Amino acid sequence: MMKKTLLSLVAVTAMAQAGGNIETLTPLVDVIPETQGSALDKVSFGGYGKMDYTNYLDKDGKDKLDIYRFILYIGYQFTDNIKLVSEIEWEHGGRESTGGYGIVEQAYIDFKANDALSAKVGHFIVPVGMVNLYHEPTAFKAVARPETEKYIIPSTWHENGVMLHGTMDNFSYQGGVVAALNANIGDSIRGMRQNGQKSKAETFGFAGRLDYKASNFYVGGSFYTADASQGISGVDVTTMVSEVHAGVNFSGFDIHGLYAVNDIDGNNLDENGASHDITKSGKGYYVNASYAINEWTPFAQYEAYTTDDNKDDITLTTVGINYNPIDNVVLKADYTLRDNRGKDDDRFALGVGWSF
Repeated sequence: MMKKTLLSLVAVTAMAQAGGNIETLTPLVDVIPETQGSALDKVSFGGYGKMDYTNYLDKDGKDKLDIYRFILYIGYQFTDNIKLVSEIEWEHGGRESTGGYGIVEQAYIDFKANDALSAKVGHFIVPVGMVNLYHEPTAFKAVARPETEKYIIPSTWHENGVMLHGTMDNFSYQGGVVAALNANIGDSIRGMRQNGQKSKAETFGFAGRLDYKASNFYVGGSFYTADASQGISGVDVTTMVSEVHAGVNFSGFDIHGLYAVNDIDGNNLDENGASHDITKSGKGYYVNASYAINEWTPFAQYEAYTTDDNKDDITLTTVGINYNPIDNVVLKADYTLRDNRGKDDDRFALGVGWSF
């Protein structure tokens, strides 16, 4: 009984078998086993983590060896149609004095009517992007997540709300409402995230997603829009994030990419209570190509983005290799030529990641 419990997975286990292709990934809610029996049979455990070494070649004194993330998944199957999904994360070792922290990244109840219709209620990932949703280190090739998904989408983005979801043949969808971004805490899309921590809920955002998946091809897109003013007098801010993504894999090759845009429109208040215009748009994209040769997967990735379309793009060209001694463990090495609007910010990185 206990052995069966400990072997239950809530992480994605098939990703490495297909070179980390996103079409092989399974949302956490779908892999918590639907069992009946004792309380222990209904509990499932899993998780993932990563440690990175980054040598900032153009910045003296900035090199880091960081236990970047450690995450535990805990699920509980109340009935065949009602389950708990949770994810607890510690970043940068979890010590606040050095920039670490612990946070609840997911905690929701999923009610399933049938394959075509379920509803999650609670705290969950906002369904926008690729790495934002599938962010285990075995799901992407580079040591670091794409910066487009960090600053344009922005990953990892999680919030409180209600979301419908389901699958019909080759299509899957998500759509619902979450507490809106909050312009009172930042002037950027990333800075406005509330992450479910006493989220102000004077206004709500809508998020929707549609994906099509065939045997070796997938394509999809997602959209979010909200009034980020949160009822604050003197603040008038609307926000939008959208993206499209696609990928194909065949004979060991995997090619995938994403294009994303965001928009902030309106006036915010500065720390002195004075109104100022924060209208701006951001955009970015990345393309990754890899080829799996047994346990080895060399790759190349190009990325360009800007958080303000009045400024030049930041570009990143990365080449590297992954080694998967087993499906759910990866060792990574890569070299990135990063052009920060005309200023070199190159880096060499090593990483280890796991999911279970």
